[in-house]
Amino acid sequence: MTPAHMRLRYSAAALWALARRWGAFVLVLAALLGQYAGQAIGWPALPLFWAVSLPLWPGIAVVVAHALVATMLSWALRDALLPRHWLEAERALPQPRAAVYRADAAVVALAQAPLLLLHALSWLSWRLHQPAWMHGLWLGSAVAFAASLLLGLALGVLLLRWRRQPGRARWMRGTQIASASRPRVWAALLLMPLWRGPARPLGLWLLAVATGLLICLQQAWHAPEHLRWWLAGYAFVALLGSSRALALAERDLQGLLDASLPLPLPARAWHHARRMLALAPVLLCWPLLLLMMLAGPWQLAPLAGPLSLLAALLAPVLALYLPADPGRKGDEIRAARWLLFLAVWIVLVTECLKA
Repeated sequence: MTPAHMRLRYSAAALWALARRWGAFVLVLAALLGQYAGQAIGWPALPLFWAVSLPLWPGIAVVVAHALVATMLSWALRDALLPRHWLEAERALPQPRAAVYRADAAVVALAQAPLLLLHALSWLSWRLHQPAWMHGLWLGSAVAFAASLLLGLALGVLLLRWRRQPGRARWMRGTQIASASRPRVWAALLLMPLWRGPARPLGLWLLAVATGLLICLQQAWHAPEHLRWWLAGYAFVALLGSSRALALAERDLQGLLDASLPLPLPARAWHHARRMLALAPVLLCWPLLLLMMLAGPWQLAPLAGPLSLLAALLAPVLALYLPADPGRKGDEIRAARWLLFLAVWIVLVTECLKA
């Protein structure tokens, strides 16, 4: 058995274990959404039809954005596609570079296969219904679908190649732990590592989450007829962003936590500090959401605005602060809670806002 086959079998087993572990939560979310889950099947392919109807360069930008979803999926599954222990073994194996590229492409294609199936089902659902406004777009959307597929695959392979860079591991670990003797302890322990210490990936993620939330608010302001969808997008970014930020904070700031044990800090200080750091984009963008809901020309159902504002703040806070047992079952409880909050928020926004 060649190294490429060994790696493909390992990645397939790891991905299957993830699917068995988390697939039930997707079914629970679909059951909670009910009829909305059936309507949402058409969403993944809509950007492709939109890209075909746009001028050349904006259409290309939409296709690239569509491909980035598959790329993000590959990056999220990087530990299953290219585990660190495999990197050490791979350097000792006399593999041609072409064989390594083929193995990367195979495991990335394996990881992106469920998303490819979802996009194909979405495209076929529109093909079966054949709405009038899509006439003349079928061939172009199929070409855009193929381009998005190939681009997502290529970017996923490039990300795995970047993961192999020897200097990247040192950059991710950071240089030095901030000194606890500085007068501003929390600035040294939390803020400075985001800029030039071990928590730079967390800092970049927080910046990306804040950017995503601001984009949702900006689009909701300029397209009030699609307010419900942008609020649902805001909910998704807030929940996903805060949950992932907490995971990064627990990983990247662990060394600083160990170094700060001799400091006279409250017993639960790090517990709350990491959560407040993960919630920072949500807390900063919530006043903007409040101003937008107060100033915008919305046609809201009774209590729609207050309930949306309350959910926008409480859902991420509860998702991070409600207790969960440590370990594998704790991860599953957190995932189930995350999906429940997202489903409730989407149903709330869809039901409360008038058509």
